[in-house]
Amino acid sequence: MTKRQEEILDNAMKLMVNEGITGLTMKKVADRMKFSEPALYRHFLGKQDMVVALISRIRRRYEEMIPEVDSTLPPREYFRELLCPLLSYLEQVKGIPILFLSESTFNRDDVVRQALFDLYSGMVKRISNYLEDAAEKGLIRKDVDPEAGAVMLVGMVQSLTIRFLLSAGELKLTEKCDDILNIFLGGILA
Repeated sequence: MTKRQEEILDNAMKLMVNEGITGLTMKKVADRMKFSEPALYRHFLGKQDMVVALISRIRRRYEEMIPEVDSTLPPREYFRELLCPLLSYLEQVKGIPILFLSESTFNRDDVVRQALFDLYSGMVKRISNYLEDAAEKGLIRKDVDPEAGAVMLVGMVQSLTIRFLLSAGELKLTEKCDDILNIFLGGILA
């Protein structure tokens, strides 16, 4: 990705924070960048291409921020290293929750929906793999379905993120990391 494309995505994200995903248009992004709409099309084929690039960038930055967490860690430490940086990232980049939680993001566009699903599935798979290993080692209850446990944790983050958005940022996601961990781990630990 070029430096100019990164700048465009930064402006697209800011626009999305202010106007939502439906307010994100090529014309508005071009206006923010102070160049013509046709010039924007030299960098992205259209809104879909720009949104998919945003999703790819979110995934890349998340993976850079949270490299493979040591899977030999006990559950509390593992999930703390995985979850707390994610909550911090979601709090800092307010456009991410809007992108993920807006029905209009994925309801009308199969390509964008697939990109979001791939990102979501990757997160669920990462958590599920750890839970499966932890169950084999006797660190969590053996009756916990790894995928269901992973979906539950992601759902807890999603619910907390909705509260964050509705509170207009007053709720601090990072302050809730231990609360989520305690509730989640209370249900799965051996």
